[in-house]
Amino acid sequence: MPTPLDPITLDLIFTVTACFGLIISGAATIAALPWTAAEIAETERAFCSLLSVDDTRSRRARVAR
Repeated sequence: MPTPLDPITLDLIFTVTACFGLIISGAATIAALPWTAAEIAETERAFCSLLSVDDTRSRRARVAR
């Protein structure tokens, strides 16, 4: 008679738990992103202030917007 915690059941529990953990982590990450125009502009200002004006990466970042 199989026990309730045989290897297959433990693997299923681990897989389901890991999947839900990844889904919840992804949802929390998406919720933390800036969504309003003011938040996006503030994030862009903070990003551009980290880079120097003569740096090519800052020019690429402004063009990509």
